[in-house]
Amino acid sequence: MVIQVIYDVACPVCLRAIQLVTFREETFRSSGVASTVQLSPWPSGAAEDVLRGVAGPGRPASLKQKVWAKLPSGLILPENQDDPMRLIYEMEYLAFVRLPTASMLARVDGVALLPLQRARQNAQASVPRWWSSPESLRLCATALKEENFAVLDGFLPEEVCQALAEGAKRSRPSMVRGATGAAARVSPGQDLAKVLNQPSRGDVVKFADEGQMPGCQDFLDALDALVDALKTSDSVEVSVRHRLSCVDWANSAMFAIYPGGASRYIKHVDNTLGTDGRRLTAVLYLNRDWCEQDGGCLRIFEPTMQSCQVKRDIEPLWNRLVVFWSTQEVPHEVLSSYKDRLAVSVWFIDGAESLRSREPFERLFSPKLRCLGDRRQCLLKAAKNEDERAVLAALPLEATHGFSEAERRRLARLFGWRTEEDVQRELDTAQDRAIRSALEKALQGGQTPAEAFGVKAFAPKKPLHFEIVDDEIMMRERPKFGLAD
Repeated sequence: MVIQVIYDVACPVCLRAIQLVTFREETFRSSGVASTVQLSPWPSGAAEDVLRGVAGPGRPASLKQKVWAKLPSGLILPENQDDPMRLIYEMEYLAFVRLPTASMLARVDGVALLPLQRARQNAQASVPRWWSSPESLRLCATALKEENFAVLDGFLPEEVCQALAEGAKRSRPSMVRGATGAAARVSPGQDLAKVLNQPSRGDVVKFADEGQMPGCQDFLDALDALVDALKTSDSVEVSVRHRLSCVDWANSAMFAIYPGGASRYIKHVDNTLGTDGRRLTAVLYLNRDWCEQDGGCLRIFEPTMQSCQVKRDIEPLWNRLVVFWSTQEVPHEVLSSYKDRLAVSVWFIDGAESLRSREPFERLFSPKLRCLGDRRQCLLKAAKNEDERAVLAALPLEATHGFSEAERRRLARLFGWRTEEDVQRELDTAQDRAIRSALEKALQGGQTPAEAFGVKAFAPKKPLHFEIVDDEIMMRERPKFGLAD
């Protein structure tokens, strides 16, 4: 299992990218890691041999000035010459990601899956919401506390699932690429089509607030009831109740279809820096007769984006709800799907965290963000002192209300707004900065990778930290280079 890479041998940009790829591959070999790439110059017979195995839209019309790659999954990375770190991410994934051992799976399943499955089996058939019993809530909270996720099968009545699935399929022509949010951040001179068609994320999506979706209100009612019970039930672990105490908002449901053909969403954390307010992620899967060959599992890793240890692959089965923390405890990805894969996602928002950054703060006043209680009272509960409560009590809640720049400056001082850039700078280490500098020298400064990094300074046994940040429910790609712990 290696990545097939073809590159234009006459293109200086391509050659610099391949230099970096080759350097990383050599560090793998020096530490005993098997080869992850096979490089073929273009034009050549070797390149043609690779291309003969590629049919349809994946086959490039030309490879002039391109670094093209085919992953073992069959997914095509069409252009890597300007950003070879995408390709290095895939190499490091093959080199370092470790599947769970049998003992790890037994530990995880014994907390996050099997107890809840037994609770469902033991529930009375006349009880429509088996997960609402005190014992089921206790088990769900225990799973969140100990393994950071919980799996609830049979979450909804069958007719609600059927309505959701049929509505999503009818809406598919109006769905947009999941990466569409990146379009707003395209800089002058960037190719918009290239931004919208990156293979990092391959789903098409539609939010329920863009039109009526059958079954959606029943789904949201059930999901809100689950979260409310986790916040208030005496059977729930105190630490979980405390963590959810200010989770009083949620977005509308996002319907997502991953088309067959190896579409995926690479490893990411929903709320990477802990600044956008998302606290709990809930995903309902709606895929009948799913089997292992269909792919598309939700792969959950051990905590932090730097982890290479897989915790569990969760099959996207019909009427299965997975809930997990939106923060660094649950890095996750959608594995390549070879059959259309349907999911509905909702993010539950913490008001206290949202007050500390400008965009999350302003979203609390948006009618598109659902408030699970009285909006004014939820705002006041999220404040940390009387001065904040006084300001929040006076701000208008009308949908048309917008904040002036003067208001924003006043609010920023009072609530201590921080940008993601501020938080990222605080998390940066000297090693992070040194590696970013070395990459710049290797790609733009005319140095070879060995000269830029200094072979002794480079730690070949550890992966570069390449982070995909999911921002505003849409994909935003932001590489942060640093050696993983």
